Amino acid sequence: MMPVTSGAELPMSTESMTAGQLGRRRRLADAVIEMLEQTEPDRIKMKDVSQRSEVALGTLYRYFPAKQQLLAAAMQEWNNRLLHKLDTERAAPRVADGATVCERVLALHRREMRAYQRGPHFARLEIELYSSTDEYVIETLDQRAAANRAALFDLMDGVPPELARVASLAIGGTMLTALALWTSGRISFAEALRNVEDVIRLVLPEE
Repeated sequence: MMPVTSGAELPMSTESMTAGQLGRRRRLADAVIEMLEQTEPDRIKMKDVSQRSEVALGTLYRYFPAKQQLLAAAMQEWNNRLLHKLDTERAAPRVADGATVCERVLALHRREMRAYQRGPHFARLEIELYSSTDEYVIETLDQRAAANRAALFDLMDGVPPELARVASLAIGGTMLTALALWTSGRISFAEALRNVEDVIRLVLPEE
């Protein structure tokens, strides 16, 4: 388990970065994402990220003073790529027109869950980040949650706002719990997916 980093120095703001600095920051995130495809979060070392990204270790620490912050930034980038991919797939002709809200939300979360199935280390990192007290990590979690809610609300067009809000809370909480139980070996992936699907059908009955 990664240590919490409460009180740690904050990462360099992207708003103050030059184009070259933003490029190096992207290489760091790319390196972590590539490593997470094969390696558990706890086994990722800052020096290995530096070598893989070809960004000097001292520069890495200027951008991200704590490892947990680097992993959170990489997870945010991974989430953004996943949302973009899911949005593209949803817009593709193969997505049936006239699907109900429940069917659209089910399709979205099935694809999200299968992305975690293909990359279980991302799921483990997701759970670990939620135990952090680091200000920057919490900020990235909030930003990701907002982006994910926006994607979900887009699928729930026409649903009363209060129902959409409650549905978002219920689905998000169930998904996080399902990932935690699956990554700890307490339930199978099939059970984790079924838990999420059951809650979606409960809060968004098919018409």
